[in-house]
Amino acid sequence: MFDIRADTSHNRLYLDITGRVDADEMQDAADKTLSEAEKLQSGFDIINDLSGFRPPSPEAAKPIKVAQGELKEMGLNRAIRVIDGDTNQVVVNAFERRSRDVGYNGEQAESVDEAERMLEEDDASGFDV
Repeated sequence: MFDIRADTSHNRLYLDITGRVDADEMQDAADKTLSEAEKLQSGFDIINDLSGFRPPSPEAAKPIKVAQGELKEMGLNRAIRVIDGDTNQVVVNAFERRSRDVGYNGEQAESVDEAERMLEEDDASGFDV
């Protein structure tokens, strides 16, 4: 299951992927991610809640890397992954490896609220990646 939405007022993309997602559903999530990102300005940030996500099959994971590359090309500024003590380390490592492969590093937070604070504090201090 996934929930993906663009917040145009904050120039932010929110992704929440939970459970185990099959290849078709992952492709749908990747497509929705890109269509929502098109609503944002270059320099947008992503908060990706992976706390309930379970490792997908290798076939289901392919659309993730493609979408990550396209997001980078669309002007991605920062990506923060929400993980908690129950988040599977395989998921965390795979997302980070794929993002590095396409040219960016993700950050980590323990909650969506913490991720939002990280972005807002850096915006207030003039931080720009």
